[in-house]
Amino acid sequence: MRNPEKNKTSFFIRGFTQSAFLTVISRISGFIRDIFIAGFLGAGIFSDIFLIAFKLPNLFRRITAEGALTSAFLPIYSKLKTQNGEVLAFIYFKKVLYRVIFSLFILMIIFQIIMPFIVHFLAPGFLNNQNVVDQTTTLSRITIIFMPLISIVAILGVATNVSGKFWVLAFTPTILNTSIILGCFFINDYWIIKSLPLAIATVFGGLIQIIFILIMIKKFKIFNFKNLEKNINNRNINKQIQFQLSQTWKKFLPAAFGGGILQINLLVDTILASLLGFGSISYLYFADRIAQLPLGIIGIALGTTLLTSLSKSIASKDTNQFSKELIISLKIGLFFSIPAALVFINFSDLLVKVLFERGEFSFQETIQTSHALLAYAFGVPAFILLKSCQPAFLAEGNTKTPMYIGFVILILNIILSFSLMFFLKHTGIALATSIVSWIGTIIYITLLIKAKKIIKPKFSFKEEDSNLFSVILYGLKITLISSLMILCMKLVQHILEINNINDTFALIILCIFGFLLYILTSKIFRYIPQELYQFLSLKLKKAK
Repeated sequence: MRNPEKNKTSFFIRGFTQSAFLTVISRISGFIRDIFIAGFLGAGIFSDIFLIAFKLPNLFRRITAEGALTSAFLPIYSKLKTQNGEVLAFIYFKKVLYRVIFSLFILMIIFQIIMPFIVHFLAPGFLNNQNVVDQTTTLSRITIIFMPLISIVAILGVATNVSGKFWVLAFTPTILNTSIILGCFFINDYWIIKSLPLAIATVFGGLIQIIFILIMIKKFKIFNFKNLEKNINNRNINKQIQFQLSQTWKKFLPAAFGGGILQINLLVDTILASLLGFGSISYLYFADRIAQLPLGIIGIALGTTLLTSLSKSIASKDTNQFSKELIISLKIGLFFSIPAALVFINFSDLLVKVLFERGEFSFQETIQTSHALLAYAFGVPAFILLKSCQPAFLAEGNTKTPMYIGFVILILNIILSFSLMFFLKHTGIALATSIVSWIGTIIYITLLIKAKKIIKPKFSFKEEDSNLFSVILYGLKITLISSLMILCMKLVQHILEINNINDTFALIILCIFGFLLYILTSKIFRYIPQELYQFLSLKLKKAK
């Protein structure tokens, strides 16, 4: 007889591995996209114009696909499906989808009208150059069309996630990245706005994402439309749905602010960077793209899967499973984020040089971007831990606590950024984001302990103990073997430099060597999170 608790944990781990694997592919395509953008536009005025135009729809992408919309919508949808069955859940899903589509298309039209004012807000440092402002406004009016498209994708993705098909939503960013990569080939100096093809490609990518996810919903028969439609006009059902809809909208705005706080802070970074002159926005963007690799692969996968899994635990009132999955999530986050942060700190210049220094992207731009990457690197573990902590509140419908924490983090970020940018320029802005992310993580964990969602620290070296002390001890162990990995990588780098090995090949060798060494030492000392290790081992045995 199977252990029910083990099966529930398996759902979480399976969802995490599906999301993480597909996110790896999407992040690789994202890096290729950024390499093309850097090569065709460099890190200056042309790239700044596109990145500002892309900032607003990209912010909505992060808040909807990875944050507030799913945070407010998913727990209720999951609860209805678990406790009330397919009929109620489907009707609720359908009404939310229609209302979001209508609301966002109205919002998009409003943005089209007031776009010059929005551009002034996003890039106050560009106001003395009217031509740049006009070009940014034109591009923004095109890219904002992507906003309702990606929100539709996010809602449809909730249905695929709850059904266990996590990979479907995780794959959609690859479609967008591919579209923008193809758009790079149409960039030339004959366009009045050099990056116009990228804006058009963004919208085209959004349309293809919707088509793809609809095909997958139909293929896996996630909704049995014929049977469900018969019950739609039931009065009692409609009354229940109206109540759940009102709850969703009440939770959306707090979730938007709390769940998307990292993205809001990055938006603040962009606004402040525009005051430092052309190029600063691009330096922060390309550095953030590297720093957010572990966040995108691990943090988003953990956050998305954990929200779904914890929502199921809340619906079934299984508090033990809730706490267990939260601890597992924190340990998985540390396992991947600590070595990544140390690699970024010690090899920032090599990473930026190999990834971006070609075409219009010069050596000077590599130096400036690597400084920003170094500052962001300190916050990498905090970025990921935040993604594990937030679902603990959102899964039970508590969107106000993340909102209050988000507000504190935002104010601190503005104060710190203003203070540090005068001494460290764009690097100070990046460093402020890292510092406030750690402050936010500490606040979250303190509140989770207070709410008894995480057991208070108890001095114990037993591996099976699930309390905060076990997480802290685990973090120290991972830091130790990660430091060993860095020392060995430095030695290998020195040998490669003596033999005049090309930088690209050197980075590939270092990454492969560091990864294998880290996995090997983690396995020897049994530091790989056991639930993840057991799940992957089982998958490998089945594959054989």
